[in-house]
Amino acid sequence: MTSFSARPSVTSTVIYLTIIVCVLFASEFSLRFLLAAIVDNLHPVFQSEHNRKVLARHIGVDFFACVSVSYLGISGRKYLSQIRSRFWDSSATFAPAYSNRMWTYIPVAYQCLLIFTAYQIKNLYDSFVWDDGIEFIIHHVLAGTAAWGAMYPGCGHTYALFYMGISEVSTTVLVILANFDEVHGVAGLADAFPNLKIVCAVSFVAAFLTCRIIMWPWVTKFYLQDTRDAMKNADDKKAKERRGWLLT
Repeated sequence: MTSFSARPSVTSTVIYLTIIVCVLFASEFSLRFLLAAIVDNLHPVFQSEHNRKVLARHIGVDFFACVSVSYLGISGRKYLSQIRSRFWDSSATFAPAYSNRMWTYIPVAYQCLLIFTAYQIKNLYDSFVWDDGIEFIIHHVLAGTAAWGAMYPGCGHTYALFYMGISEVSTTVLVILANFDEVHGVAGLADAFPNLKIVCAVSFVAAFLTCRIIMWPWVTKFYLQDTRDAMKNADDKKAKERRGWLLT
């Protein structure tokens, strides 16, 4: 089994993506079977096949994938140490040279991007099947395209650990909370388990404020700074080759 110490070829990546997408399908359909066998008689709300399919999608696909990329992002947090330090101490060291942050291949970031891309592929398929709406389809296409660009030609692995990894902590909670939505979730689940819904809602607010309101703008500040410096450097061939990807 590869250690990802060197960036795999495009062919290998496509194979990995295919395998991960198949795993997500297997997880979803396995959970459907388990829900039918185990919780069917636990509460009337679970007796609906449609409700079990919704739960299987949100837990077997969304939650599983979001936990995976969040874990990988957090495990690679050392690569964001300078950005994190500047948040608490404005005098903390921040290397002015952007090349390491923008062009260095980071194995754990590649793994995060790989799972994230596969998740967007599966989610794109699900958006058509479940008729989620054009806005979700566009989101999955753009997010998947950005993740692919970070792998090939390759850029911003340091920042990918946050955008495609750590920030998905809030999405992890959101996909559980989504089950309580009367229209797109499991009808009747909120009434059946009101306290659980409150816990999920409070957890989501805390995660969203931390990841999307506080951390997101702070990390983006440094990403835009590094992108600007890279594009202004006329001698940086990698920046010229990746100009379009840097703007996605």
